[in-house]
Amino acid sequence: MKHAPGTSVALAAASACLALAIGMAAASPALAQNSGASIDMQRLYNPNSGEHFYTADTSEASGLVSLGWRHEGSGWVAPQKSSTPVYRLYNPNAGDHHYTTSVEERDVLVEKGWNYEGVGWYSSDNKSVAVLRQYNPNAKAGAHNFTTSSAENDNLVNAGWKAEGVAWYAVAEGKPAVDGAIMGVSTTTPAGMAAYYRAMGKKNGFSYPSEVESKGGAATIETFAQIVYEEANAEGIRAEVVFCQAMHETGWLQYGGDVSPDQFNYAGLGATGNGEPGNRFCDVRTGVRAQVQHLKAYASNAPLINECVDKRFKYVKTRGVAPTVNDLTGKWAVPGVKDGVTYGGQIASLMNELANYKA
Repeated sequence: MKHAPGTSVALAAASACLALAIGMAAASPALAQNSGASIDMQRLYNPNSGEHFYTADTSEASGLVSLGWRHEGSGWVAPQKSSTPVYRLYNPNAGDHHYTTSVEERDVLVEKGWNYEGVGWYSSDNKSVAVLRQYNPNAKAGAHNFTTSSAENDNLVNAGWKAEGVAWYAVAEGKPAVDGAIMGVSTTTPAGMAAYYRAMGKKNGFSYPSEVESKGGAATIETFAQIVYEEANAEGIRAEVVFCQAMHETGWLQYGGDVSPDQFNYAGLGATGNGEPGNRFCDVRTGVRAQVQHLKAYASNAPLINECVDKRFKYVKTRGVAPTVNDLTGKWAVPGVKDGVTYGGQIASLMNELANYKA
């Protein structure tokens, strides 16, 4: 056992209400409610407390969504039964949950005042897919996160979380829901973005424009995707949002509108129509950084991490007015609806497709 989180102070009223609601409603976690050999583990997020919650009970998940939690899809697939149970505990002081296969850790937490809620699910004896555990030393609640995604693990570590190794094992990876949030942890990887691009190119008959993009420092789609990943994560923007918006805006880097490829402008910044080409940037990274910063202007009130290169950042009069890609409709793109299809909806559709590409 690396450490046992102690009790912590109560959350603010809004987050406490949500947390206590789950604590009271879920004293005895329901195990598999399907008859198959495996169970999709539901992953939910409390935007008030920052806690991620995991359950095999779809009814419990639905109840939490009705209370304001965000459903993030299937975190992983657990076996119906195995020799290794995962214990579920609840902290009545902080209002959050913890999960462990360690009897020692379970008992220490109970001694500290946590409520033992029984077996939540089981770890795979075949050790097929590792579920990784991270710890946030600064969190008052939701101090632990569990994921099968090495990209999510690495992103959290880069943000100051501590990697605690393998928590337990899954039968298979889950499938995250694409909720359209602009800010947050990236669930894609550079390899996944590159694989998606190549698949779309093969399907639709186009290739990566290396001759132009190499002049800006990205001779391959792998390098381009790596730059997107780095710049997005630097500002807390999800890389999948940046990549899919860029593909939508540029027609998969084939262009054809008012913006030309050598502008390294991947989001139509300043291209207001009627032949106006918009902003020009010195290289790929600067163009991507400007796009990321403009997204942050719309999605968050947080200050920029890097020096501002977005020439239109100051024109976003109300910060944080578009926290999801769907909210960009009518704001980033005006009016943002063509043939009944919205600007944000088109980006969200690409994000759903990208989620299927892991490498």
